[in-house]
Amino acid sequence: MVYETAPVVASDRDLPPSVEQLRSARAALEQASAPLRALSLEQRAAAIERAARSLLDPHAALGLQLRAELATSSGHSAQVIDHGLRTTLALFERGALLELAGARRGQSPPLLIAVLAGNVFSAAARPLLLPLLCGTAVLAKAASADDSFPRWLWRALVEADARVGAACTVATFAHERTELEAALLERAELVSVYGSDETLAALRARLPATARLLAHGHGLGALVVMRSALATADGARELAGRVALDIAAYDQRGCLSPHFALVERGGALDAGAFAELLAEALAAIETSLPRAALPAAAAAAQLQWRGVAAAIGELHTTQTAAVSYEARHPLRPSPGYRNLSVHECADLADVHTRLAALGPHLKALAIAAPRVPRALAALAPYLCEPGAMQTPPLHVALDGLHPLAGLTSFE
Repeated sequence: MVYETAPVVASDRDLPPSVEQLRSARAALEQASAPLRALSLEQRAAAIERAARSLLDPHAALGLQLRAELATSSGHSAQVIDHGLRTTLALFERGALLELAGARRGQSPPLLIAVLAGNVFSAAARPLLLPLLCGTAVLAKAASADDSFPRWLWRALVEADARVGAACTVATFAHERTELEAALLERAELVSVYGSDETLAALRARLPATARLLAHGHGLGALVVMRSALATADGARELAGRVALDIAAYDQRGCLSPHFALVERGGALDAGAFAELLAEALAAIETSLPRAALPAAAAAAQLQWRGVAAAIGELHTTQTAAVSYEARHPLRPSPGYRNLSVHECADLADVHTRLAALGPHLKALAIAAPRVPRALAALAPYLCEPGAMQTPPLHVALDGLHPLAGLTSFE
């Protein structure tokens, strides 16, 4: 059985649940929602914190087993896995959770259906834990490519507080199983979907008319370097190190990962020189955050991307990464896995014009400047300094939605 509703369940990840099992899981969650809601906000926040801490500790039983499974399922090195777990799970601290939910008003829905993506393993934390914080049970459909993190997070919740764990169930099946998807979505009132634009469109068409959809579609990140950030060689080198962390975290596979950098003219270093510094920083970070082996499909896409980069500009490669300097050529997303292009821009208006063309797909924008230019503030829902793209605080509206959207109202 793939979905889990008891502390000890034999799990066969190759065997999907049946329609009857999904319906049974929904019924159990509907019953569990009342005991969950009877807990105080303080009790729910404390249980979530305990669960996060048990996975955060690499020497505790659950944390050790999770890391061992992710080493096989996620396609990341052990160091990248540990970095992702530490930076994500540390966010779910009791005080931060209470502050996030402290202004909420109104009744939370009894059940949320969450459809999870599989590109960044730790991305399941928010859609699983934040509804539970508000007293809403969660039936999550995990990505068939990698469901390790949500299943182990469920186990941690059961150990932290059985009443909270009973209000969360994880099911795994391929998206081609339309009969299972129909059973998952039937009678749904609130559905949160993470995935490609195609996935969102397909699920939107199958939702009940009364269901509300919280859409978290395809996205990417970008970096803007204003001339003031390149005033000195030492400052530029330190900046390149922070950008390298944004690229190396999750091997550039998430919606917040940068794919290109736009460098304003007029600094002590130009865009071409910054591209060289960035390649050096990516070579240095390979020691602390090594990339795992490259999948065949990604290797093919990388070869094509790098070939174009070498033809139209300058390509700087390391053992596992590449940075291209492409001057004024159009922005083009990279294949991920630590490949990024650097472009020069004339001024702030030029930066805005080029980034605005990305529309709602621009999810994260890191800006190297003394302050965020007003002209860029509305381009992306998440604005940050370089080095923080992969570690957004809990309160950030990552898709333009409040983190507790659909779960409560606010005054």
